[in-house]
This record gives sequence, C-alpha cells and structure tokens, in this order.
Amino acid sequence: MTTETRTALELLVDAHGLHEVLNELAVICGEKAEHLRANWQDGASARAWDAESLRIGKVAGRCRL
Repeated sequence: MTTETRTALELLVDAHGLHEVLNELAVICGEKAEHLRANWQDGASARAWDAESLRIGKVAGRCRL
C-alpha cells in the first residue's frame, strides 16, 4: 500500500469511524463475490469473498470506534 493510499484510508476512518469503514469493506467483499458469480461463474472465488465479507462484518459488529 502506498503512503498516499494509507493516508486516504486513515482519512476515511477519521471521517466515518472504523466501524463504518469496516462495514463498507464487508459490503464491497459481498459485491465482489456477486460479480464473480454473475460474470465469471467462479463459485470458488465468490465463496472466498463471501467468507471475508462475513468475517469483516463480525469484526465491524464488535468495533465501536
């Protein structure tokens, strides 16, 4: 990750909170899974993205920052 990207991520956390950023990452992972399923018929990769979506969502649920 570049310094600029890291700074942008930090700004997102500062502006929206860690909880919201993690929630959005979970949503993005779910959307990636759906894209793989619909456009590439890649069920294995889609399941991996779905698993990450659930994992990040659980962490977000425990995060209060």
